[in-house]
Amino acid sequence: MADNKFFALMAILHEINRREFKKKLSLFSEDLHYFATVASSIVGAENAKRIRETPAGITENSEEFVSKLLEITSLEESDAFGDVLETWLIETLKDELKFCCLNCTRLNSCLDVENLSVGELFQRRVHGEETDALRKDISREVEKALENTPYVGSDEAHSLCKDFNHQYNASNVGELFGRYADIAVALQSQYGLDYKKFLQDMVTVNMAFFEKCNEKRAAE
Repeated sequence: MADNKFFALMAILHEINRREFKKKLSLFSEDLHYFATVASSIVGAENAKRIRETPAGITENSEEFVSKLLEITSLEESDAFGDVLETWLIETLKDELKFCCLNCTRLNSCLDVENLSVGELFQRRVHGEETDALRKDISREVEKALENTPYVGSDEAHSLCKDFNHQYNASNVGELFGRYADIAVALQSQYGLDYKKFLQDMVTVNMAFFEKCNEKRAAE
């Protein structure tokens, strides 16, 4: 049952992350899509090594993947990449703070991950079974599960769902902002990210988050 729960949640998160990636990618012109894909891998690896719950193997694989990607990627003399990287980092921060089902502490219970059959299906795919039929079955089961979390793509779940409870609040959100500030420092020295601009954007994101928190408290 524990394995089923883990793989069911992985199947759901895989689909949500795919959607978020496509949404962020659409922020850039087509000629910058390659830079955006590289930025996604870099930000993912930086986040992975700073989150205690990330398995060591995933962190190592992420860093190795980025290293290999950079071996075949020319970023020299490219002012555009620093801008793409800063945008991707701030948009990823926004995703973590978005008022949506994914960031609600009740996500697992609403999805009923203990009893989702998609866990078994996704485990088969992870272990090497790769067929069109299996992918379609997984997609169908994921869509069915997401019917129980209708505000996955929203930023207004605090208004749309009376049970919404954000994973971050006024007392613990500082750690999140600290993590992203640390990442920005690292990326400034390595890739030319505009750290000052990032801090300015982070203040804007911070203000928007607390405004929504206040809206929720006022409605209770």
